[in-house]
Amino acid sequence: MEPKDLRQSEQLKYTTAKEVIDLGCTDTAIRRGKTKLGCTRKTLLKYIRWCKSGDPSLFSHQNKGHKPATTKSEETRGMIKKLYRDTYNSASFTHFAEILKEDYNMCVSDRTLHSILKDAYFVSPSSKKATKRKMEKRLRLVARKENLSKAESEHVHAAFCMLDAADAHPRRPRSKYFGEMIQMDASEYVWVPGAGKWHLHVAIDDATSEVVGAWFDTQETLNGYYHVLYMILKVHGVPSLFRTDRRTVFEYGLLGKVDEEKDTFTQFAAACKTLGVAIEATSVPQHKGRVERLNKTLQGRIPVEFIRKEITTIEEANTFLWDYLPKFNAQFSLKDEKDIETSTFLEAPCEEDINVLLAVVSQRSIDPGHSIKYNNSYYQPCIQHPNDLRPRFFIKGTKVLVIKAFDGTLLASIKEEIYILKEVEKRSTHSKEFDPEVTLIHKEKKTYKPGPDHPWKSGFLTQKVLETHIAKSKEEYEL
Repeated sequence: MEPKDLRQSEQLKYTTAKEVIDLGCTDTAIRRGKTKLGCTRKTLLKYIRWCKSGDPSLFSHQNKGHKPATTKSEETRGMIKKLYRDTYNSASFTHFAEILKEDYNMCVSDRTLHSILKDAYFVSPSSKKATKRKMEKRLRLVARKENLSKAESEHVHAAFCMLDAADAHPRRPRSKYFGEMIQMDASEYVWVPGAGKWHLHVAIDDATSEVVGAWFDTQETLNGYYHVLYMILKVHGVPSLFRTDRRTVFEYGLLGKVDEEKDTFTQFAAACKTLGVAIEATSVPQHKGRVERLNKTLQGRIPVEFIRKEITTIEEANTFLWDYLPKFNAQFSLKDEKDIETSTFLEAPCEEDINVLLAVVSQRSIDPGHSIKYNNSYYQPCIQHPNDLRPRFFIKGTKVLVIKAFDGTLLASIKEEIYILKEVEKRSTHSKEFDPEVTLIHKEKKTYKPGPDHPWKSGFLTQKVLETHIAKSKEEYEL
């Protein structure tokens, strides 16, 4: 073997050892040589002995030209491709690897299996759209080549058929009843030029394509979905099923975190559970195609309506929706068609119960100042007296369940008792020493406090809130 037949890294070792020899193998030459190669003195001396022997093949790796022991034979690779193409093409690559191990006693790593199947122009059904488009582009380049054998042509055709099958989503019949299935989603878009992107939370009935709820928010939030649910309950009643986006519902589980105030699953699902509404989550957009098409329609129409009505703020936009949706439904919904069956909406709870139901619940602890921190403000638990609110003091570390009702009322549950939360002023509004003494006519604000038979006091907190709103087990909510 000549030195020129060596790999680049092997040639570097050879030439460096030869340079050290030419310099007389001095300590300086050896020090520079091992620095150049990044090796020890002992290793460099070994290279020098190889170089002096006159056999450059010693620098060549002994496994050069040999395939790894784990390499699958062409026969095995062909069998894997045939099995996947003919029988298991609907399985993901990971699932297919499990099938090979259990049914065919073939241990193939995920990486190896991906390499074998992608070499055959196959893509996993769970692949992203970008991956499928890239493979389709590659297939079209191969199909244009001349002199393709019959076997290669059949293989390319089969790959095209599998790509088409992966993108196929057969038309699904509408639900039979009004309220049987409600599809929900949030659409991010620049609805007002210069105002940034807002998220429009919408809900559409599958049977009639009637928009039953909508709400704008700056992000895809629990507050947005609560307002959509509130509109549904007030206008129509309690539906049977919500079909939602999986990312929105289960995101906290993927991240390994739970944020009880921001997480749309723990709070929204708890409200639905109390109402008796099922939640069906899906990551496939085609499974909730009505709401996806609705988003496109609204993105084309609502910005124009905002220009007509001179709407520039998100508050004005949400007020506008209450008047706009009936007009939109009158034009696009199928509610008046004869084949629409009876509504399955149930009677909604009263306003007071809805206010409880759509509460945001979170845990806090009493700090050394006998207060709790909530939304960057400090509050003290108080009890109502005829003329004022009197604070109630608890020891440091006492657990508090903060309840923010749908109308914004802040209450606290401590040891199964309900207290009113009074904000602690950051700075005094009047100085006895320096401000003139004035007599203020103070009009007491009537603070809402639930009665003895209210759901908040009838075991609702201990049985519903504590069990559902702040549950630590994700499996409790799996649908």
